[in-house]
Amino acid sequence: MIDESKQELLVAYILDELDPATAEKLRAEIVSDLEVRDFVRQTEDAFASLAHTVPSIEAPSAIPHRILEQERHDTQQTRTVGRSKIIWLAVSSALAALLAIACIVLSLELHRLRTKVAQVSREMFLLRQENRRITGEIEVLQQKNRLAELKIATLKAQVVAFEASTVVVVWDPNQERGLLQLDRLPPPTPGKDYQLWVIDPKIAQPVSAGVISVPNNGLIRATFQPRWPVGSVSAFAISVERSGGVPEPEGQIIFAGM
Repeated sequence: MIDESKQELLVAYILDELDPATAEKLRAEIVSDLEVRDFVRQTEDAFASLAHTVPSIEAPSAIPHRILEQERHDTQQTRTVGRSKIIWLAVSSALAALLAIACIVLSLELHRLRTKVAQVSREMFLLRQENRRITGEIEVLQQKNRLAELKIATLKAQVVAFEASTVVVVWDPNQERGLLQLDRLPPPTPGKDYQLWVIDPKIAQPVSAGVISVPNNGLIRATFQPRWPVGSVSAFAISVERSGGVPEPEGQIIFAGM
């Protein structure tokens, strides 16, 4: 985020009001910093847009009259001077007066443009802050909505030998992925594996969610995903199958629930 002092320094750089050393330092920062470079580009675009909106300013009506009066007065005092010199003096006076008018007009417009640029820069800064705030609120709401849609199921042991074990499933229906937590589940016997199944009432057979690795009877957490897409999940189950798993349940169901 670019603070206000840095913004004013960058505006001065764009208007070529900095000393060479400071300007060179800022130029290097603009090249290396994307946010600073974007701010300079947006501010230059704002200058360009404002330039098209600047109304033309007419010179005060009294100035041409005073120029002519001065010219007549000078002519009366220098009648002895040659005609060419009189014309030159008149033209010089007129040019000097017009130059003075132009300087005044440009000075006023420069001040107005600086004020306008500072105002636009401030508004852009506030808009960026508001955009970040809104984006953060949206992310929080999305996270809350996602958490509200999660389904948590504790599977019940279907065999007495596994009643001391606990199995918890956390299911995300939007992502069709889940988290499995096992505790105090003994490792399978040699040649066997535990396999997780997802039950979709619209699909005839349970959908395999893969073989569960249980190297010990401690706390184990693992993510899972069904082999193919499922719709509304009504239950989960764990069975004892041949080593490596099977496409359809063959062995004993030891845990089930939703």
